[in-house]
Order: sequence, then C-alpha cells, then structure tokens
Amino acid sequence: MTENSIYSQTEASEIQIARLTVLADDRYLDAVTDLIADIAKVTGLDEESARKLDAIIDEVLQKIFEYGYEGDTTQSVHVVVSRRAHSLVVGIEDKGLPFDYLTIEQGGDPRFSSFLSKGYADQVHFVNLGPSGNRVELVKELPSAEVRYQSDPAEHPKALDIAEAHPEEALTTRIMRPEEAVDLARLVYRCYGYTYPSEFVYYPQQVEAKQRAGLMKSFAVYNSRGEMIGHIALTFDGPSAKVAESGQAIVDPRYRGHKLFERMKHFLLDYAVTNQIIGIYGEAVTVHPYSQKGNLALGAHEVGFLVGYSPGTVSFRSITDQKRPTRQSVALMYTSTLKSASASIFPPSEYRSILAQIYVVLGIEREIVEVKVDRTNERPQQTGRIKISIRPDHNQALLNVEAIGQSTFDEIRFHLKQLCLNHFECIYVDLPLSNDQTGVLGPQLRKLGFFFGGVIPQLRDVDVLRLQYLNNVEISPEDIAVASDFGRALLDFILQDKSDVTA
Repeated sequence: MTENSIYSQTEASEIQIARLTVLADDRYLDAVTDLIADIAKVTGLDEESARKLDAIIDEVLQKIFEYGYEGDTTQSVHVVVSRRAHSLVVGIEDKGLPFDYLTIEQGGDPRFSSFLSKGYADQVHFVNLGPSGNRVELVKELPSAEVRYQSDPAEHPKALDIAEAHPEEALTTRIMRPEEAVDLARLVYRCYGYTYPSEFVYYPQQVEAKQRAGLMKSFAVYNSRGEMIGHIALTFDGPSAKVAESGQAIVDPRYRGHKLFERMKHFLLDYAVTNQIIGIYGEAVTVHPYSQKGNLALGAHEVGFLVGYSPGTVSFRSITDQKRPTRQSVALMYTSTLKSASASIFPPSEYRSILAQIYVVLGIEREIVEVKVDRTNERPQQTGRIKISIRPDHNQALLNVEAIGQSTFDEIRFHLKQLCLNHFECIYVDLPLSNDQTGVLGPQLRKLGFFFGGVIPQLRDVDVLRLQYLNNVEISPEDIAVASDFGRALLDFILQDKSDVTA
C-alpha cells in the first residue's frame, strides 16, 4: 500500500498489484470492475469466481457513490489490488460521510449489505475510521488442488490400518519445509477424512503460501520411512507479531500414545523463546479432555472458553467417531514464553475478579483499575475504529475494536443485528483492556447479550478481552469436558455470565 492509504496494512507478506483512484461517478464503474476482473483472472481465478468478485465490487462502489458521497461525483475512491499469501485482496477505500447508524437501521443507508456476502468472497474485512474514512477488504483464495484429488483412497481413515506403531521406532522432529504442505494435507486426511474444521489445510498451495509469507511456522514429526506423522503450527497476524496462535495439532492415529504432542510442543516452545515470541494462545477441543491435559502439562493455562465455537462435524479418529450435530466448544489456552511487562488494565467491573484470578494463574502482573459506572454517559471524543472479519467455514464473525470512539457501541449494535440476520451463529468482540473506555463499553455490550469469553494477553500488543454472543445456538454444558479445577471454575463463571446476560 502507499502512504496515501486510509488504513495501511503493509507487510512483507503482501505484494501490491495495482492501485487505482477513480472519481465517484457511475460512468466509470464498468471500466473499474472489468480491470479488476481481468487482474483476477491473470492472477488465477476462474471466470465464474472473477465474475462474482466483479459483482460484489460493483455493488460496494455503487453504495459508496450513492450513500457515502451522496452523489458528489467530484469525490474519489481508491481501489487497491494485492496478493496476500495465496489470496487476492481487493481493498476499497473512501472518505465518505461518517456512518449515521440510526439512518442505517431505518433503511436509509444500506451500505453494509454487500459486506456480509459469504458466497462471493472468502473473507470480508471492514474498517470504519469515522471521519477519516472507511476501508473494505474482499479476500478471495486463489485456486489450489485439494488433497482429495492427490490422496490414495487407502489413506482414508475408514480404510487405514491403524495398528499401533512400534514404540521404539526412530522418529525425527524438525521444522516443516513449505514444499511439504502436501504431506500435512495427507496427514489431516488420514486422521479426520474431510471433517477437519480448518479447511485451508486440505489445500497445500494455501499452506505453502502462508509458510513462505511468514504467517505460519510448522513443526512436524517424521517416522523412519519419512512419513509426516505429527504436526503443530504457530500462526501470526503478521510476520512481526510477537504473540502467536498455536493450532493444527495433529497426530497420526497409528502413533497416538507415543507422546508426539509433547515432543512437538517442546520443539515449538524452544523456537518461541529463541525468536522472542512472548506468548502463545490456542484452542483445545472440549469433546475430550486430552488436548487440554497435554497443554496444561506443558505450562499452558485456561484463559477462557468459547462455547459453541465450531461446527459439530469433526470426527476424531481413534478418540471418538461420533459425529456431533451441535456446535462444539473450545478451551482458550495461553502459555507465557517470556516475562510480560507489568501494565494497567481497565476491565468492566463484572470481570475484574475473574481476570485477577486468570492473571495470577498465568503469573502475569497487571494492575486492575476500577472504572466508575457513572462514566457511562461520557462519550469519548476520539474516533473509533473497528475491523470486522468473517469466517464462513465456522459461521463466525469477529469485531476487533482497535479504538473506542463516540459511535462504537452503536456500530457494534448495528453489526450484531446485521450478522444475526445473515445467520452467523457465533459473534465475538475483542476489546483493548489498555483503554479505560473498555470498562464503560463492556456493561453496555452485556445488555446486548455479549458475555465473557476470555482474555488473550499481549494480542496485537495489548491485552484483549474477548466477549461472545450466540445467535440461536444451543449449548449442552454436560458435553463440555474440562481438564482442571480452575478450568471448571472458569467455565462455570462463563456459563453463569451467559445466563445472566440472556435472562
């Protein structure tokens, strides 16, 4: 991106292909969308995908022209096309009118309808900068061969001989090379068939692109025949991020009980310390307690539970073959790899006590500052900033509040309504605990039905309070397995908070 971008996300992992500034005049729409469609096809999208991308860009631009600029054709819009890992990103930036949420709710400013389209883009990010403008990002994954077309049917878990491997077999642990992404896809296929929730792992080119862009670092175990039999990864918001998410922990069913998870996690933790990564967070399934126990044994602690987090379709070979029609919950785990500097945080009063307990367990020093409730009527003067990310494969949306402004509550309320109407089942809000307005905004969001999810220290350089909202999702607490007494107390608090805010 150039220095003129409203919301610059320049990273080493992103390559700009084109940047176009066009007047907000309908006469130029066809030329702009045709150009982007042609770029999309050159980059690798097929005709149908390029046509869909063309259609949503046309609609977004029309609404900016009509409602953002109110027909003023002397204004301009920036369109930035870039390559980010194995995806094509179209960013549309404008400095139109600040959003009037009352008018929007009354149907007078329908600028948001296209942003929630799940069929025409793989991800949609929306950043509202108030008077400074807006940025919409449409992300489309580029084509890649799915592993099902490369795998031997005999590798499918239903056909695989899962006789346990010899306990003294020589194994090797090392960093996975990007070009070995197909081996990861085959490992996932052997373990889960096509039920694994992180769908991108079935597409080796997508995994390889993330690896080469510095957004994913994988650690794998190989058997004496050179087969990948275990995998775990760190993923980063950007190549310079200092807190990483641990995920895609997979063990070949023939090697369960061989302590591969512990082997890989130790390797990962050593890498984190060496590379100055200060913390690692991740999600452990609650269908069974084994993943949680493995994390606890290696120094992780529970910092939250996201109930109803993922679709209930994953099948855990050799652990349980029962399909779960209801959504599954996850335990949010955090490992401090380096000492965190002390800091002050400003949580809602309802969460001061539980946060104090979490920080004690983590061994992280925080001064928890009380925010007086009579400040509720004090509106912050600064401009708010929210980034909305949509994850269609999990039917989730995340509203990341990067700055709290005068209209932040109204904006969240509006987006919540629109996301619910579009049948998103889990909606999250991330709030910066370093901002004293979080203590004011939190109680307001609880009135909308948001309840405690967890805390992630130093995520995006600040401690983040994650609240969660369920849209007509039924939860069975008895199906949530918990591995520790503290985890049970934390889950009980969350379920009680859910009950309180929805009463």
